[in-house]
Amino acid sequence: MTGAPLHAHATPQEDKLVLLDALARLGGCTQEQLLRFAVETGLQEPFPFLLALSELKEAAQVREVRRPEGALLVLTPEGRQSLDLFGDQIRAAQREKLAKNAPAWRERIREEQQLPATFEETESGYTVTLRALEAGEEIACLTLTAATRAQAQRFCARWPSRAPEIYRTIMAQLGEDEQAEEQPNDDGAKAE
Repeated sequence: MTGAPLHAHATPQEDKLVLLDALARLGGCTQEQLLRFAVETGLQEPFPFLLALSELKEAAQVREVRRPEGALLVLTPEGRQSLDLFGDQIRAAQREKLAKNAPAWRERIREEQQLPATFEETESGYTVTLRALEAGEEIACLTLTAATRAQAQRFCARWPSRAPEIYRTIMAQLGEDEQAEEQPNDDGAKAE
């Protein structure tokens, strides 16, 4: 067979540059969020992603930092310098995908980071931790036990869309007693 290949494939160098560029555009995000961005936008496949990220961490161009939102990947000054020096080696089609998709994904990631949900297997099922953060501070944390992995995954998947209503309900139910405590009961004493 002769001629150019039907699909141009990225080099390992470009794979790393794409991840550096993605982190520069998205800001701090979890490895899972960065993977979803790369795969769902057609920038990379999972295996090249994992190889490139591993090499970037090893070269101290990306590092993981602990924050209330979880372990976030961030660009280091060395990573920024590499992107500045070699970013023009990213193919135009890849740069267009990054520019087109990063703004919406950045917002999506910020929203996800405000409502983190995780689960882990225990002897009695799965412990699900659902959290709500505001300005980087935890304002609510619920720990539930799920009987199955599927149920734990469902709790985590539903948390972002249902958290505001759940939080309002909890606050209304817990705060409702404050008004009753301040009003005297039938014998004139305050309720306890």
